[in-house]
Amino acid sequence: MPILNWFSSLTLKYRLFLAFIVLILLPFSVLDIYNFQKVKLNLQRKTSEQSLVQMNKMNESLESLLATTFKTITMFEQDSSVIAVLKQPEVVDQIMNQRKIEERFRSVTNSLFISSPPVFYTIVDLLGNVYTSFPPAQRLNYEAIQAKPWFKSALSASAPYQWQLESNEVLFDVNKSPQLVAISTPIRDADSTIRAIIHIAVDYESWFKSATNGSPTSDQYYLIDQKGNEIVHSGVDKSPMPLEAPIIDRLLSDGSSNGFFIQGSTFINYTVVPSFHAYLIKTVPSNVLFAELRSIQNAYMGTLIFFTIAFMIITFLIASAVTRPLRLIQAKMLDVVRKELKVRLPDQKYGGDIQPIVQAFNQMIVDMNGLVQRLKVEERQKEASRFQMLLSQMNPHFLLNTLNTIRWLALERGDNAIPKICVSLGRLTEAGLKLDVDLIHLEQELELVRGYVYIQQFRYDQQFQVDYVYTDDLKYALVPKLSLQPIVENAIYHGISQIQEKGHISIHVYTKDAQLILEVVDNGVGLEYSEGLSKEDHNGIALQNLRERLALLFKKEASLEFIPVSHGCMVRIQLPLLMSTPYQKGNDHHVDRTTR
Repeated sequence: MPILNWFSSLTLKYRLFLAFIVLILLPFSVLDIYNFQKVKLNLQRKTSEQSLVQMNKMNESLESLLATTFKTITMFEQDSSVIAVLKQPEVVDQIMNQRKIEERFRSVTNSLFISSPPVFYTIVDLLGNVYTSFPPAQRLNYEAIQAKPWFKSALSASAPYQWQLESNEVLFDVNKSPQLVAISTPIRDADSTIRAIIHIAVDYESWFKSATNGSPTSDQYYLIDQKGNEIVHSGVDKSPMPLEAPIIDRLLSDGSSNGFFIQGSTFINYTVVPSFHAYLIKTVPSNVLFAELRSIQNAYMGTLIFFTIAFMIITFLIASAVTRPLRLIQAKMLDVVRKELKVRLPDQKYGGDIQPIVQAFNQMIVDMNGLVQRLKVEERQKEASRFQMLLSQMNPHFLLNTLNTIRWLALERGDNAIPKICVSLGRLTEAGLKLDVDLIHLEQELELVRGYVYIQQFRYDQQFQVDYVYTDDLKYALVPKLSLQPIVENAIYHGISQIQEKGHISIHVYTKDAQLILEVVDNGVGLEYSEGLSKEDHNGIALQNLRERLALLFKKEASLEFIPVSHGCMVRIQLPLLMSTPYQKGNDHHVDRTTR
């Protein structure tokens, strides 16, 4: 991944620094901000709960006012003087009837609504008379009143009792509210006969202003109906802003009876007014409501940023302090090469965890100096051994020159057998001189065997024969040089030479499971004698040498074993199959890279 590659390319100091930032500082900062947001939400919830308590008290006061107002209907129904006027208004003069009803209006109002908002009564009997507790804005007309919806619904009692918003019909000098909340219901006598319709209107704006009086100037209260239309707001002197359309839309779509939410920079609390299905809303600017919280947040974030920067600086200094000795060691290691291991760190200058590193560095330099000295001694010893080896090769070279001389003398005298023996012996001697070659082709190894067999057949007067069994695709298989010759030599000296009948040696080469198998089988005296060879015997030394060379070349992947057969002995070499196919370049043969 690109990020991991970039991170791995950084120096140790910056990796430590980034690790501290990502694994410690960043999670800590995120956790702090998360906890602060939880505190903020809890504070908002507590503030909303306090506002809802206040708004519920306002609701309760309105409900109490309306309930008390509604109970006055029973007082009028139980007042015999009022029922008498409504049943027989003609008994007494109309002016007296009006005074009597108005006196009852004042009595009820003074006893129940001294400190409450204004309550206005209208009683309309069924005989064409209208009585009011207020001076009307327009002259009363009985027919017009009978046509009003509230009169018809109350007379038929088809609708449940419900407070409704209506236009204010009170004289403007007496009450200036544009709307009143009103309810209408029949007045019945003891026989449950409807004698009149009573219409009660309450100035809810006066109640609203009285209930919101004393609240902070930043708090704004609204009453809106179910369609989102504003009914009343808190005080003209406070110059409230109209409710924004998103606030109204969210309020109407919420469907809850109460709650709170934040819209833009405004904190909104709301509750339902069940009496006339309106919403009581309180809005507070967030910057005012959470001014203290914002100051705490600013102080907190300032402190967090300060400690974050301080932590980053300290982390960077710690990372630098950790990596500075490592950089010094790195520079000293470069000096090691330039100054030929003549560098040492003063370990007294360092303490803590760095001191063991410095001491280990100094010990490493000492050990490397000792190793270099030992390598120099071994190199001198190797050069001396090489010199001795070169000296030892003088005798084989002299032998080759002598064999060539014998070969030419034999050819001059017409003897063809001696030159062939000289050529075969020369090949064996030359193969022994090539010390830098460990593996040769199988066909080359078999050529050496054939040369050796040719010499031995002269010695034993053709008393044995050798068969070679292998396929052409194995002639370029690689085998250790002079691996078959000592086995054939062992078969001749210790097997076939001990019997009277004609000897037979079979060399069989094949593959099995990616292994090259070389088997030499003779019909000699058998395995008993072969296992009894002494270490001083030349052939025993040659076979032991072959075992060691197989172990050096192939480790545990090669083996040399003697296997008894019915007549004679079998020697099997098993080693990995390696092929080295020659390729043609010009007129010369070349050997391709060895493949397995």
